[in-house]
Amino acid sequence: MSGLAGRTDYETWQKKTTALVDQAEEDDEKEKEESRKALGLDGKYAVSQAEAEERQKAQGVEKMRKTVDKYREREGSIMQTYANLFPDKEDGNSKDSSHVIRLTRDRLDAGKRVVTISDTNGCSEESNKIILTQDLSLLESKLDSNKNNEKKYNDDAENDVQEKPQQERTIYGLIKLFISNVHNCTIVVRCKIISGTVELSHCSNVTIKLEKETTVPTLQADLCENLSIQFYDTPSGLKGNLPGKSKLFWGDDKDDRIFHAGIKGMKVAIFRDGFLETECSCDYTKDAAEVIGNATKEEYQFITSVIDGSLQTEKVVRNGSATGKNARAMTQRELDIEKMRRDEAAKIVVAKAEDMIKIIGKDGREVPKKNQIIQDKEKKKDEKYEEIYTSMSKSEIDSIVAGCEQDKKRGNEAFSAGEYGQAILHYTLVLDKAEELPDKGETGDGQLFPRHIIFSNRSAAFLKLGAHEKALDDGIKAEKLNPTYVKGVFRKGLALHAMGRYQEAIQALAAANKVEPKNKQIKQALQFAEVRMTQETRKRMNS
Repeated sequence: MSGLAGRTDYETWQKKTTALVDQAEEDDEKEKEESRKALGLDGKYAVSQAEAEERQKAQGVEKMRKTVDKYREREGSIMQTYANLFPDKEDGNSKDSSHVIRLTRDRLDAGKRVVTISDTNGCSEESNKIILTQDLSLLESKLDSNKNNEKKYNDDAENDVQEKPQQERTIYGLIKLFISNVHNCTIVVRCKIISGTVELSHCSNVTIKLEKETTVPTLQADLCENLSIQFYDTPSGLKGNLPGKSKLFWGDDKDDRIFHAGIKGMKVAIFRDGFLETECSCDYTKDAAEVIGNATKEEYQFITSVIDGSLQTEKVVRNGSATGKNARAMTQRELDIEKMRRDEAAKIVVAKAEDMIKIIGKDGREVPKKNQIIQDKEKKKDEKYEEIYTSMSKSEIDSIVAGCEQDKKRGNEAFSAGEYGQAILHYTLVLDKAEELPDKGETGDGQLFPRHIIFSNRSAAFLKLGAHEKALDDGIKAEKLNPTYVKGVFRKGLALHAMGRYQEAIQALAAANKVEPKNKQIKQALQFAEVRMTQETRKRMNS
């Protein structure tokens, strides 16, 4: 191109060249973007297993963060925190030598029901006091009606264990009390605490006085020094003043306990009518705390409670889980008592169940039970047993089924009332009567009476009594008769878990979860079994 005076216009050429290059680069970038999308490399999908796992971890962290944020927001809406309760003297150099702080409803913000006392330092336990007054027992909290509707299974025993729907009701008192980083003072509790729990941590030279108006069955103290816990005619937690019952004091119930870890120089004392009844001292080093795995001696848990009328400290040998039969933390003494009780109950139930069973020989006479073992070993021989029925009329079948339904109903009623031994007897009667029906070998809907439901119900009763092998046997029978009846498979898994056969329990619970993937109860049991399996594997590896 020529400009004025016949010269080439390089500036115009430069502009056009730059525009063409920019357009070419833009087209090239679009083409690359389309190629990346076609190959799944645009970032929407992971390009490797490692990246997929990292993304999944990040999503899990973000989900957990949101959950924690919601919890903190919810907690903050009901928690009132008191800090630096004892004022300085006017000169600002030291604390006032004598001061009493009374916490009443007037000092709580609207809607606050959880109290935290923290970062407070007094002069001494004698001169500085914090009193949670009886006035706090008049705090009102509303509870919504129970809206949880658990899924029910046809004819299952646990269907009859019904909770009456709760109307909205009002409860009174503080929900919970936390004490953290408090030193050189006395805290007096005179109000009702709904949860029955007080938690202390990082305190020193503090006296906790629990008086007759309070309800605190459980205390948790961690990493404290020179702590004194005193009970003055304190009722036995939430059970101390039941209508029509004699009054129980703290320590009279097995659930009245103090959990502690990393405690140096703690004293516990119980006073009745102004007189010292029993006392003890606790110190994690003197009580022989142990290092277990990655946990330090300061993290080792102890329980102090009243045993045979005196305060005693024991080691925790089984920490409590969130839910289920292992929710309660146990000492070795408690585990031994529990095992003995279950063994005795199982023996009684099995003996009664065996007494209900009669074996008739070909001659019509009852075969002695001691000979049954010998006969079972000789089953492979060509012995043939005479069948009681070769044919049966409809009226006879209906009569037997009606009898089975009646005993099943009685068994379910006994189960719902907590009379598990009686329930087992009724379920055994049902199975005995069902054996008279001419449907041997039938499974599922082909049965004239659903035996798999009865085996499943009896398995649940055996589980309640700790007869895990019997429960497993009935669970296997229920699954064999109807593999789609998820309750039978589920109880088989629970029995295996209770017996410590975690790998088999996981398989059974996974099968139940496959049938009903939205069942939270099954899913939680499966997760718990997987956790225990992992723990056992680590123990074997460490040993």
